[in-house]
Amino acid sequence: MTNGIASLRHRAFAVKLTLRKIAGFYSDMKRARLTERVPELEYYVAAPKLRALFEEFRETHKRLETALLDEMVRLSIEAERTVNAYARTRYGFGPGDDVRVGYPNPANPVRLRVHKVFLQSGTESDIRLDGSFLQDDGTTGSRWDIYMKAPGQFQFEKIQRKRREDAKIGS
Repeated sequence: MTNGIASLRHRAFAVKLTLRKIAGFYSDMKRARLTERVPELEYYVAAPKLRALFEEFRETHKRLETALLDEMVRLSIEAERTVNAYARTRYGFGPGDDVRVGYPNPANPVRLRVHKVFLQSGTESDIRLDGSFLQDDGTTGSRWDIYMKAPGQFQFEKIQRKRREDAKIGS
């Protein structure tokens, strides 16, 4: 089981890193606006082969842009699925589930509805939960970021209430 969890975590980070690299390249490519900078050539000045080469470049650029965008969408979905599988396997919950959180009073835990799980890297946290505390009647309250370093180990010193704009963007 531990080996499977480590494998899921490794896969989630690999997908996340690949997505970040492709998104960076895509962003650089869009920012360079190469197809918009291909010079328009008068037929009598440019050889027909050069004009055809530029047209082929434009077509290839469009296909590459489309393929990269499609791959970013695919990788985003795969990354989210992998992170959710990791959270369910290691922590026993995922988006849509309710968890008990001993905040602000450990003796009286409250329910938190998990909206999204984020894998953390470069910190002492393992995951970050985007969730809403549930009222007694089951309705959702304010949105929060909750950090965990391991199953059952919440990092209450890092807990943050989301502003309304942040909550809308994270949805």
